[in-house]
Amino acid sequence: MLKVLLLITILVSVGGQSLLAADEEEAVVKSSAYISLGDAMVLNLSNESRRLTFLQLKADVLIADSDAEDLIKTHIPAIRHKLIVLLSEQKANEMKSSAKREEIRKIATAQIQELMVELANSSEVTDVLFSSFLVQ
Repeated sequence: MLKVLLLITILVSVGGQSLLAADEEEAVVKSSAYISLGDAMVLNLSNESRRLTFLQLKADVLIADSDAEDLIKTHIPAIRHKLIVLLSEQKANEMKSSAKREEIRKIATAQIQELMVELANSSEVTDVLFSSFLVQ
């Protein structure tokens, strides 16, 4: 009887370890990645005075899974266009405020997420970051 219990205990512990190893192999670790949207974008801002005001912006997107990098890179022209349209509608005097820049960044993130769902049925974009932001 003792031998049978010992044998069952050994089989359960060995079987349990192999099940744990199988669970660990199935668990896929996703790593996030930053993707540059390319060269700096320069555009005119809406201005009530006759003086031209320009915005120079360099942006990156954060994706949840680095495996989606090629998919996101395919749609960089559409993402850049979406940013240019959004930013060119902004008033120059408001864009100098850090609170307004943060608000625009959040709006840009939401719009780019919607765009990627529409174009590629992908929800991998988690954030948009402005790595350079200059108003002149």
